Order: sequence, then C-alpha cells, then structure tokens
Amino acid sequence: MSETARTLFATAIGEAEQTALLLDASGKPLAGSYIDQRGRDISGEIGAALSGVGKEVSRSMRMLSIGRWTAVVVETDAATIALAPTTDDAVVLLASSSTVPLGLVRRVLTRCVALAINFMQGRLGK
Repeated sequence: MSETARTLFATAIGEAEQTALLLDASGKPLAGSYIDQRGRDISGEIGAALSGVGKEVSRSMRMLSIGRWTAVVVETDAATIALAPTTDDAVVLLASSSTVPLGLVRRVLTRCVALAINFMQGRLGK
C-alpha cells in the first residue's frame, strides 16, 4: 500500500483517538491503517474479519424493506465502531475510543467516506 493510501484519512481523523480503514468487498485493505497496542498494523486481520460485511448489511436492509444503509455504529465500553458504504461494495471502518463523542464519530465517518470515494474514483481513472 502506498504512503498516500496509508495516510488517506489522516486529515479527517486529526488528533482524535481514532483509526480508519477502507476495505474492498472481500475485506482487503485499500487505504488507511489499524495499529494495535503493540504497534503492529493489523489492517489485514481486521479486513478478513469484516469481509463481506457491506453485502450482508445491504442484504439485511433489502429483506427488511427499509432502504439503503448509510452507516452502522456500534458502541461498546472499550470503543465505538462505525461502518459506512462507499462504492463497489467497499466500506469504511472507523474505530474510535469510547471517550470520543458519538457526534464526532459520525462527522469523521462522513469525511472518511468522502475521502474514500474520491480515492477510489482516482484509482479507477488510472
């Protein structure tokens, strides 16, 4: 992954305790990074665990007849995880500390989705 792809979400995240990934439909990381507590980039492992999640959420939304999905946000004691669709069944994952306000999580997720879509459109044009 290029440095540009790895740091794609840096401007959206800023100094907040957050990390973001762009995952293709099969869970392959296309941009961003997910660094664990030991300093290892575990983007591949996170992507593998979430492979196909966008398709499953879309399928569930169709079955429930409630329209297209725009985001899924899960709050836990340790973290807030937010997912949103981009293009080509890719998704953005934003992981935030539980101390980050939910409104900020949603705002940063929206910014990350816009960055991801622009990034993917640029890749397709090459």
